[in-house]
Order: sequence, then structure tokens, then C-alpha cells
Amino acid sequence: MTFKAITEHFSPAWFAAVMGTAVITPVLYFLNLPLKELLAAFFYATAVLFFLAALIPWTAKFFLYPQNVRNDLNHPLAAHFFPTMPISLIILALGLLRYPDMLFSPEVSRSVAFWLWLLGSLGIYLFGYLILIRVFRNQGITPAHANFGWFIPPVSKLIIPVGGLEMAELYPRTMELTFGLSMVSFGVGFFLFIFVGAAVFHRYIYHELPMSRLAPTFFIGMVPTAIIAAILFRLMHLIEHQQVLGLHPQLFLPAARIAILLCWGFSAWWFIMACLMIGHYLKHIEMPFALTWWAFTFPSGALCIASAVAWKVTGFASIFYFFVLAVLFMIVIWLIVLLKTARALASGKIFHPVH
Repeated sequence: MTFKAITEHFSPAWFAAVMGTAVITPVLYFLNLPLKELLAAFFYATAVLFFLAALIPWTAKFFLYPQNVRNDLNHPLAAHFFPTMPISLIILALGLLRYPDMLFSPEVSRSVAFWLWLLGSLGIYLFGYLILIRVFRNQGITPAHANFGWFIPPVSKLIIPVGGLEMAELYPRTMELTFGLSMVSFGVGFFLFIFVGAAVFHRYIYHELPMSRLAPTFFIGMVPTAIIAAILFRLMHLIEHQQVLGLHPQLFLPAARIAILLCWGFSAWWFIMACLMIGHYLKHIEMPFALTWWAFTFPSGALCIASAVAWKVTGFASIFYFFVLAVLFMIVIWLIVLLKTARALASGKIFHPVH
């Protein structure tokens, strides 16, 4: 495959591989492993390499094949994967925040993380408007097009506070930007999750199941509540160390613990439901490898983080054991998807147009 051939039909979903790899670094932070820092650095470096490798053809496509980019933005399935690129920037920022001395000095790492977070946030809003405007104007979209990939734009807004609230704690002078943008994004993402979720659930209840290559997106259903759990955990830390809008820790923290447990419970329940649905595809339909298989990875990492914070705020041993099992699942599924991706890269089939 030549560079032009790769670029012409380069899928915006490639950055899901960056998300699914980069999320492992903050997950490892919650584990007490002897080689934790080395493993975290390995997955972070791998994610950075994936990001750079995807960024080149992704950017070139805008200049060499602008009509193909417009076709992707107008497509009812492909368009929703464009925010995976700016989401990747924020997840890479989270890795630097968790391990500030991994690559640079702590001060430099936090500064780089701030700009990655800010650029990622701007990109999320840019693609969010581009996608939603086209969705509203597209007369060809039917309920049968709905799938859990539509959750990516709401998830992209929800990921902003995860980094932004930590920035607000590190840089109190930027509170209006970091905390303000985080809370606005929390609201946008939360309500979009409710509105989009209604359309997606309607599709799954009243229509046939989506095509097999979209089956892995079922895992994305557990991501919004998992991220909300992480947001509440970061908000608890911020309120404990900073005065924010007059919120009192003794009043907010108990309520936040209950809310985290509620959100984690839904994500854990949905994880089991998603596994059952994937089993149905494998047994009764089919599920050949496609780039959408990377939808297994980041949602699994989000579930791990939600499980870790639920364990931290409750101290429940049962949640800790679930967290450990979820981490093992995440690593195994990441290896499987990585090997299948390498095989598809060797054959060149993964760069063929899918729509």
C-alpha cells in the first residue's frame, strides 16, 4: 500500500487505537505493581507512536482528499469517530499527570499536559459542532443507523473535566478556564448522553442488530457513566483542596461517593451485558475483524478507572476484585486487538474503504 492509497481512505477511527492504548497508563496508576512505572512508560510510548503514525495520514487526507473528508463527516457512522483524535490528546495529558516524571521534569510534564488538554478540548468542540450540524441537515439518516458509536461525541465532552478538574487543582489561577470549561463540558456531555442514548436504545429495541463490524461499539455503552464516576472523583479532590463555589467537603463528599457507586454499578452491569451481546454475535451471526474492534479497548480502560475510584471511595473488597479482573480483561483484549490489527496491516485490507 502506497502512502496515497493509505491516506485516501484513512479512517478517522484509527485514533481509537491511541485511546485504547493510552488509557492503560492511568489505569496502572491504581495498581501496586513492582514494574508499574516501566509498564506505564511502555504503554504511554506506544500510544504516542500510534498517535504520530495516525496523525500523518489523517492530516494529509484533509489536504490531498478533502472530498473524502467531507464524505466521512457526512456519513452517519464514520463522522462520530472524528472526536477520537482530540480525545487522544486529553488521554495523553492524563498519562503525564499521573506520572509527571515519566518523560520530563514534573513541571514540564504538567505544562505539556495543560496544553494537550486545552488543544484537545478545542478540537472536541470543533468536531462536535461539525458533526451535529451535519447530522441535523442529513436527510438520509434513519433510526437503523444509530449505534453506540454515536456515544463518542458525548463521551468527548465528558472526558474534558477529567483533565480539567486536575488542572484547576494544579493551577488555581486558571480556575475560570479549567473549572469553568470542565463544568460546562460536563453539562453538555451529560445531556447529550441522555438524548443520544434515547435514540440508540430505540434503535436496538425496535430494529435488527447492527452489522457485525459495529458489534464492538456495544462496549461504548458503559463509557459515559464510567467517566462520570472519574469526574466526581476528581471533583472530590478539588473541593478538598480548593474553595470552589462555596461547596463544603462535608456535604459534597458523601453524596459524591454514592453517585460514584451508582455510576460504577451501571458500567459494571453494562460490561456484562456487552459481553453477552458479543457472545451472541460470535455464536449466531459473525464478527470478523474490523478497525471497530478497538472499541473493546478504551471502554474497558474506562471501566477499570471507574472500578478503581469506586473501590477507593468505598473500600469494598468486592469492587477491588472486580477492578483486578477488569484490568486483566483489558490487557488481554488489547493484546488480541493489537495482534489482529498487525495482521490486517500486513495484508493491507484494513486500509480498504468501508463506505
